[in-house]
Amino acid sequence: MRKVEQSKRVRLEIHKCPGCGAQIQFEQPGKPGFIPSDVYEKRLKEGKELLCQRCFKIKNYGMLISDADEEEIMDFLMKVIKNFKHILYVFDVFDFEGTYRPEIIELLSETNILYVANKFDTLPSIISASQLKEWLRNRIDAPNSKIFVTSTKNGFGIKKLKKELEKLSGDLLVLGVTNVGKSSILKALTDSDVTVSPYPGTTLGLVEHKLNKLRIFDAPGIITNDRMIELFDSDCQSKVFAKGEVSRKTFKPYPEDVIFVSGLCQIKAKLLDNFSSVNSELRPIFQIYAPENVTFHKTKNEEFLESYPKHFGKLLVPPCKKFDLSLLNLKEERVIVSSNEELSIAGLCWINVKRGPVEFTLRLPENVKVHLRESLMKPKRKFNENSDD
Repeated sequence: MRKVEQSKRVRLEIHKCPGCGAQIQFEQPGKPGFIPSDVYEKRLKEGKELLCQRCFKIKNYGMLISDADEEEIMDFLMKVIKNFKHILYVFDVFDFEGTYRPEIIELLSETNILYVANKFDTLPSIISASQLKEWLRNRIDAPNSKIFVTSTKNGFGIKKLKKELEKLSGDLLVLGVTNVGKSSILKALTDSDVTVSPYPGTTLGLVEHKLNKLRIFDAPGIITNDRMIELFDSDCQSKVFAKGEVSRKTFKPYPEDVIFVSGLCQIKAKLLDNFSSVNSELRPIFQIYAPENVTFHKTKNEEFLESYPKHFGKLLVPPCKKFDLSLLNLKEERVIVSSNEELSIAGLCWINVKRGPVEFTLRLPENVKVHLRESLMKPKRKFNENSDD
C-alpha cells in the first residue's frame, strides 16, 4: 500500500527538468527527462535541484548519456514557431554557412527577428565587430540594428543585446543550430541556472526564462545533417568545436600535394590562368582556418593516401577514434576561388585565397555542403604575385 502511495506522490510532483525542459519521467533510462524515482523523491524531500539524469551528469561530470531525436525536434519546432512574434536567431560566426539557415528564416517572415552572431572570440583578432557586421549585412536581409555580435566567453556584446531585449514584452523564442551557444547566451542575459554544455542537442524542450516583461523560451537546437562536425559522436564534437581563436595555417602546395583537414576532407589545389601562364613555377597561396583541435596534414606519399584511415584519432582529427568509412559516400567537388573569395566547408573550416584564382579539388562526404563566399579576411599585406620567394 505504501508503494502505491509513494508512486502517486511522485506522479503528482512530476514537472519539467529546469536544465533542458524535458518532461521528467521514470520509465526510460537514457531517454530525455529520466531520473530514478527514488532519487527524485529524495531530492524533492531535501529541497534540492531536480535535474534529470542527463542534465545532472552534463552539469557535474561533463558526461552526455543520451542524444536528441532529430525528427521529433523538428516536428516540435514547426509547431511552436507559429506561437511567437519575437525570435532571437543565434548562429556561429565561425561556421556562418553551416549555422545561418535561410530555410529556417523563410518560416519566420511574420516575426520580429533579432540576429545574434555568436562566438566572435573564435575569429582571428584582426577582424573587428564593425567589419563582421558589414560582411553580415551583405548576407542577412536585416537592418544593422538587428544584428548583434556576441561572445559569452568574454562577455562581448551581451550588455547591448540585453538592453535591446529589455525593450520588448511578451514572448520570445530563441532558435539556432545545435551548439551555437544559445543556452550560454541565455545564462549570461538572465543569470538562469540552465544546463550549459559543449554537447550538441542539450536543450530538449522549451526552457522558460524571464527578463523584465519579456518571457524568453530556449528551443531545441536545429539539426542540419550537412555539416562535417555532425558526422562524429557527441564526445568528439565537444572536443573539436572551437573554444578559442581558431587555428590558421598557410599553404603553398604543389599540384600533387594532398592536404588533409581532419581525416574526412582532402584538398588538392592548382593556380589557374592569370599567373601560371606567366610563370609556371608559381604556386597558389591560401590559408585554412579551423577549430584549434582540427589537424592539418600535407602529403604526397602514396602509401599514406592508401591507408590514411589508420591515422584517425591520432594524426588526423576528427574523427577522434576509429571510424568506419564504409558508412559514408564520398564525393569529389571542384571549385574555383579567386583572391577576393573564400571557400567554406560547413562544420569544419574555411579557406582564404591569397594568390589565385585557385581550382580546389575536394574529396569529402557527399552530404557536407561547400560554399563560395565573399572574403571575410582582408589581407594586411599583398603577396608577391610574381614570385614564390
